[in-house]
Amino acid sequence: MRAAAVLSTIVVLCAACSGAAQAPPTPHVPEVQTVALQRDPDVPELPFPDNPDPNACGIPKPWNGYEAWVNGTYQGQVVQPTVFLYDSHERLHITGAVPSGTPVQVELYQANPVLDFYFVRADTASGPQKGWVPAPFLQFAQPSS
Repeated sequence: MRAAAVLSTIVVLCAACSGAAQAPPTPHVPEVQTVALQRDPDVPELPFPDNPDPNACGIPKPWNGYEAWVNGTYQGQVVQPTVFLYDSHERLHITGAVPSGTPVQVELYQANPVLDFYFVRADTASGPQKGWVPAPFLQFAQPSS
C-alpha cells in the first residue's frame, strides 16, 4: 500500500512538472505596416505600360558600357523631347534629363515583368547625367540624321 502511495505521488509530481499541462506560448508576430510609394509630382506618366508591382523586379545585370542613344519617340511620335532619367524602375524621382538623340553609356540592365530599364550615363553640356531609363526610350542603333 505504501508503495502505491509513493508511486501515486511520483506520478502527480511528474505530471505537474511536465509542460504537458501548460499551453504552448503564443508567438508575438509584429504587425507589418505597408508604405505606399509616392512619386514626385514632376514624374510624368509613360505612354506605354509600366510595371504594376514595384516589388516584382529583376536583378540588375552589368551591361559593359555599351553605347546607345536615348530616344523620346514612341510609336512614331515624339512623346519626350527631353528624356527623363529616374532613381530606379519605380520612377519615384527624376535624377537627370537628356535631349532625345543623346548618346549614352549603358551600365546596367534590369529585366522586369512588364517594363525593362537600363541604367545609363551621359556627358552633356549641362554636366554628367545618370539614371534609369525605360527600355522603349533607348535604342542601340545610331539614329539617322
